[in-house]
Amino acid sequence: MEATLPDLGDLIAMRLSLLRNLADSLDVSQFALARNDAETIARGAARQAELCRQWSELEDQLRCESERRPPLPAEPTAGNSAKALQSQELEQEFTALTIRIRHLARVHWSLLRHLQRSLAVLARVVESCAPTYAPEPVVLNEARPRAGE
Repeated sequence: MEATLPDLGDLIAMRLSLLRNLADSLDVSQFALARNDAETIARGAARQAELCRQWSELEDQLRCESERRPPLPAEPTAGNSAKALQSQELEQEFTALTIRIRHLARVHWSLLRHLQRSLAVLARVVESCAPTYAPEPVVLNEARPRAGE
């Protein structure tokens, strides 16, 4: 039995679901970045990478499906008005999700820059304290006077 590709409507629904999941994952990661929670940040990054991989595959499927289908008629008919309304709602949801994801990505970028600056300050502090806490060098081949000499 051959596996069939999902139809265009299912692919678009999957696309919106992926975007919702990505936005939710970015929300969770945003709080992890603010709390410096390394484990949650790593899990979020892995989840987001997986969602991006799925997005790429889905976009390829959508491209193939759209090339395979004939263009829709330009004139609305009674049956097409419901589809046009549903299509408009999906487009609005897609637009809202992309705006949300762009905003979350900017917030992430800002938080990551802040963390990077904090780490740079900490590295300078540690570097400046290094001479204070470094052990004194040991000379191994030095001739030491012996007792009774």
